[in-house]
Amino acid sequence: MKTKLQQSIIIISSILLTQPTLFAKISILSPWSLQDRTSTEKGKFDQSVKIQPGVNGVSPSGGDVDTTFESFPYELSYGLLDKMEIGAGWGVANVDRRNKSAQFGLTDLMIAARYRFFDANRIERMPGLDIEAGLSLPTASFEKGLGTGGLGILFGCGLVLPLDPVKAHFGLGYRFNTENSDDVQVGSIFSYVAGITIPWKETLSLTGELKGFNHSRNKKSGTKTGPTPDELYLSPGSIWKINERFQMAGTVLIGLTAHSSDIGFNLELQF
Repeated sequence: MKTKLQQSIIIISSILLTQPTLFAKISILSPWSLQDRTSTEKGKFDQSVKIQPGVNGVSPSGGDVDTTFESFPYELSYGLLDKMEIGAGWGVANVDRRNKSAQFGLTDLMIAARYRFFDANRIERMPGLDIEAGLSLPTASFEKGLGTGGLGILFGCGLVLPLDPVKAHFGLGYRFNTENSDDVQVGSIFSYVAGITIPWKETLSLTGELKGFNHSRNKKSGTKTGPTPDELYLSPGSIWKINERFQMAGTVLIGLTAHSSDIGFNLELQF
């Protein structure tokens, strides 16, 4: 399997170098994406389609370890007010868990909102500050490993520092999962990220992040069970502005802990 893994890494890395992707607008909708906390203008829509594979790590739902997966989310955000956005994310995934058959189907539907207290302003040296909140609805099968089977409550906050010409961003997040109909409560997740965006050319920027996800134990009928995975990733990437409407971006997630995916990718088109 490691030989196939190495071959996959070489192939996908080659694609990434020539086809960079994009970032999510509301960060808690897509933790694997670049978290630079860009905003959606009032009265406008932003959409994105992504490919997010991971090898030998925690499943997207957070319920399993030693999982190889391919997730294909679609996300939409709308600028509701000058300082507020609403959005949603949904998609399909293929999940191959250890000692279980691979499963394919819908993921959980996620809805969220973000309020920006301040927008980062490079000229005035003004930092950006925002908060986010959302819900994850159990539209995916827990039995197949595609979702938590219960309601998820999401929180997040972020800070952006315009350090001309570099932009730094920092974020914290928390997800609480309720118990599902199988009397299983998938563990809560605390997430954190620190990253930078460096303009390189007029249409190309380089990015880098250090991001982590700390999982609490799952519960079965109120009794804690299973591991407490700690994921940590070094995530270099790039953003390519195609034109005024389209962007592509790509990031590689290099696992730094035992429970992290060996390697992961976020390939994204935003329009």
